[in-house]
Amino acid sequence: MRYVLGLDGGGSKTECVVAGEDGAVVGRARGGGVNRNFISEEGFERSVRDAVQGALDAAPQVRELAWAVGSMSCDGASMRAIAQTYALDPAHIQWVGEALPARSASEIAHRRVPDLVVVSGTGSLVAGWGRDGKQRGVGGAGSIVGDEGSAYWVGVRALRRLVECYDGRRPFERFAQELTRALDIPNLRTLIDRVYGRGVRPMTRDEIAAVAPHVAALANAGEPFAIELFKGAADELAFQANAVIRMLEMQGEAVLVQLYGGCFRAGAVIIEPLRQGIQAYAPRAEVLPPLKCTVIGAAALALQAIGVDIADAGVRQRLLDGGLKYSVI
Repeated sequence: MRYVLGLDGGGSKTECVVAGEDGAVVGRARGGGVNRNFISEEGFERSVRDAVQGALDAAPQVRELAWAVGSMSCDGASMRAIAQTYALDPAHIQWVGEALPARSASEIAHRRVPDLVVVSGTGSLVAGWGRDGKQRGVGGAGSIVGDEGSAYWVGVRALRRLVECYDGRRPFERFAQELTRALDIPNLRTLIDRVYGRGVRPMTRDEIAAVAPHVAALANAGEPFAIELFKGAADELAFQANAVIRMLEMQGEAVLVQLYGGCFRAGAVIIEPLRQGIQAYAPRAEVLPPLKCTVIGAAALALQAIGVDIADAGVRQRLLDGGLKYSVI
């Protein structure tokens, strides 16, 4: 039995699975975020090691690895050491970005290959594939000059709203009351100290993005400003998606769109306005249910690299079962 690694790394977490050539997932583990723009090199190495070595520790029968595919560049000292230990040829490690694993995961989960992938997690981006097979994409420029429509984008705007309510620019409305309670922020001084860390430890990008699930809960409970925030996020993502559709010249075609990322766990408050925004530009577009994670897609790409047919019913089902078992699809 040959074994492969699939990795899915982003701003807040890194997932890793080990799969056999029959598609069975035999190990899985998680590490922290791997975006080098926002973490130290030590933190990056720890995230990779925790995810990859943890997944391998869960599968003691694995002595060698045939291939690895990751959705980010994990090529650090930890990965090189693990590759050497498991006789993984460096030429058999591929870093392919976030979009291709999501496309492959969609094929596993939905038996359909999307034309567009819309990512909204800690950050955001959109990628698409034309009829010529070439990939085009927008976004992904990071939290300072990009990441529109992401969980970070929502979190920043939610915290700004709290400041406006605390300093009197707006009434201390239900949104502020509920969010300050959820975040345990009793006053403006506490909010400012937490955001900036008194010059010692400001809130991280991940911690600001972690505000978004609280906003999602309010939106799903009918709070107007929370709903408005997620509608704004959907509009930003639709703007990006429609730009890619225009670049691909597919406005009149039945564009298949796959959603991926934690922001979509908010549900209909972001998915429905996003669907409407895309269909207003490309009326025949279809939006698939969101994926939680693309690590199974990365594993599928690794299996394809060693000659496994992931369209085989048994292989696909075992990959799907593994993804469901570990809640990564």
